[in-house]
Amino acid sequence: MGNMYVDAEEISRDWGCSMSKAYAIIRELSEQMKKENPKLLTIAGKINRAYYEEACGIRKDK
Repeated sequence: MGNMYVDAEEISRDWGCSMSKAYAIIRELSEQMKKENPKLLTIAGKINRAYYEEACGIRKDK
């Protein structure tokens, strides 16, 4: 089983963006996730992989 969370380094590679932009993407997605379900726990600097892939239209084959 792969890692449940995506970090800024992986987002930076996926999108070809800076690390600061990757962290901004994580913050935005975390806020969206919390709005959809306020009881969810989030981890600073990481985002749930399934939520990230769905939100960004990414499907990674394992």
